Amino acid sequence: MMNLRADLPPMELKDWPRPAGDNGWGMHFLASQYYKPEDVDRQIVRLKEMRIKWALVIYGDENMLRIAAPRFRDAGIMVVWRRMLRASSPYYDWGRDISILAEYGLPPYMQVYNEPNLDVEWEDDSGGIGDYEPRLLQASQDIYNAGGYVGLQFVAEDWLVASLRALKEHGGERIFKRMFFIPHPYGLNHPPEYDADVNAALGFLPYTKIFQDEIGFVPPMIAGEGGWAIGSDHDANYPKVTEELHRDYYVALFSMFRTGVMPNGDPLPDYFFAFCPWLLADALNDSAFYDSFAGPRTLTIDAIKAIPPFERKFSWSK
Repeated sequence: MMNLRADLPPMELKDWPRPAGDNGWGMHFLASQYYKPEDVDRQIVRLKEMRIKWALVIYGDENMLRIAAPRFRDAGIMVVWRRMLRASSPYYDWGRDISILAEYGLPPYMQVYNEPNLDVEWEDDSGGIGDYEPRLLQASQDIYNAGGYVGLQFVAEDWLVASLRALKEHGGERIFKRMFFIPHPYGLNHPPEYDADVNAALGFLPYTKIFQDEIGFVPPMIAGEGGWAIGSDHDANYPKVTEELHRDYYVALFSMFRTGVMPNGDPLPDYFFAFCPWLLADALNDSAFYDSFAGPRTLTIDAIKAIPPFERKFSWSK
């Protein structure tokens, strides 16, 4: 059974920390887990120019965390932190990492591994949910006991179901009220309003029923990857993503935080805090907004900047 501290209060949606002037706009920061201070400074300037308030940040070790954490704090950007780990690798320093975030006065949003159902996330042969369960339980317990927020990440619905049940079976129910979910809603070439399945920018919606059925409520969701890539043409029923469609799709996606209405016409749910699409900057990735060999996504960047400033409203907002 899990050994969880009993003094941490349960959190409702309105209790979770959010950035000042929260607009729900985010970006996945870099694909790299190692960076120099000047690299972080340069990219944060870009984030601030786009009025980005959330980020998903990978870090390779304690030194990277100490480089990045104070810079994001000073920029007023709320971060979901992801320690670069294979799903097959145990990690015993969650408490230390969360203490570093506390040292800098940062909320401890901490992702637990990444896409563990995929072969690429395992060092050797692919592991099944039974192989992953010990990692999940140990990481969730350590993050929770350190005062951190436990960020589950799955791109397979059956793995989410099995993991929630494993937490319940091992006495981890206290975690649920200090847990959040990190979907990866990639849109392929589906338009923003597409909601028929998980292959959509609204692909977080199918997970809501799982949470309702398994734990009785939907926790905060912060999309840590997702969005569109120029050139994507996976579904012959829809046009290939051009630079113009890329711009239009992202304007529609980011505008839902301003209007309170999702592109499919439904109200934006309180639980969906932010969308951090892949990827801010990377020389080798043509999905990157900046620094890519394919060039900057100038149309999209300029269109996002042109959206009037606003602060996202929730049902409890005055």
